[in-house]
Amino acid sequence: MSDDAIRIAELAGEEDPQVHELLVELGLEDQRRYVSHPQETRRQLSARLRSAPTFVGENHIFVARDGAGSALGLSWVVLFDPGTGLEGEIAELYVRPEARGRGIAGRLVSAAADLLRTRQVTFACVWTRDNNPAALAAYRAAGFRETEQTVLTWLPLQ
Repeated sequence: MSDDAIRIAELAGEEDPQVHELLVELGLEDQRRYVSHPQETRRQLSARLRSAPTFVGENHIFVARDGAGSALGLSWVVLFDPGTGLEGEIAELYVRPEARGRGIAGRLVSAAADLLRTRQVTFACVWTRDNNPAALAAYRAAGFRETEQTVLTWLPLQ
């Protein structure tokens, strides 16, 4: 088949058994690269994956307040299922400068991690900078670890 005969099209709004099988093959192949992660069988992957182009998401915001009710910090958790199982991201973590150093970030991340565990999230991530030791410490204390992944970002030009 020549490259001219290949066409690219967006998947319509229904399940496609061939696309589903591609997702299962991808999952089986990909998980072999991460030996320290739980491994799923073909059957488990097949039951979890969906090929319909749907997306379901939720926002959860945890707020730390002082005795007077003033907001001192927040952790914003996004839960979403792109068709591969429930995933999560701690999208934001912020503590007011005057409230830092009191363990608030750790408590906010702990609340977020509790939600991830309770909801049986299959994958969760956080984004931060290498020069943010307080955030790194809070994330690591909650069980987040660096992985073998390389993260590339795309930002549109202004």
